[in-house]
Amino acid sequence: MNFKTPSLYGIGREVARNKCEKLHKRIGEIFMKRQTKSDKFRDLANAVNQINNGEKVQRIGAKDGSIATHPVVPCMFLSEAIVLKDCLAWLKEHHVMCNRHDSGTFQNNRGQWATYGILGSGDIHGTLRHHGGKHFEIETKRGKGGRLSKAQQRRKIDVEYNNGLYFVVHGINELIFYMGVWV
Repeated sequence: MNFKTPSLYGIGREVARNKCEKLHKRIGEIFMKRQTKSDKFRDLANAVNQINNGEKVQRIGAKDGSIATHPVVPCMFLSEAIVLKDCLAWLKEHHVMCNRHDSGTFQNNRGQWATYGILGSGDIHGTLRHHGGKHFEIETKRGKGGRLSKAQQRRKIDVEYNNGLYFVVHGINELIFYMGVWV
């Protein structure tokens, strides 16, 4: 017997994969364009002007395709580790099933490199029981803002496309702002 795998919202796997790829390409065109020569020269000229005026140099664009993030609500300027710890404590206090997720690379004692975790995934993964087991991910950043990498931008699109929640949080106030509705 040959069974067809059930798909979410009646969309087949291939169709969903194609839609995700199109979204990735479109987001790539919007947010992750490579710098042109004129962009590089404009950035360099801007940096020279800032140095001549005695100002701190602020670059115009990022070469790696990352985008800047800023708090939506006022947050204290805390390190990312403290923000992560506070968010986990708040979620546990409100009986939300969640886990810390980590990813990276390491070298074993034989000199071989290995990776672990999901690339671009949020720092916290969880499920909301009062909303039919809705999946959520929270990416924590330091209080004054940070950068969302290309992989994190792609992951955000994939999670939201599949009816999940993906929040970028800079402090406990912002977590309450986003999750207060869902908890």
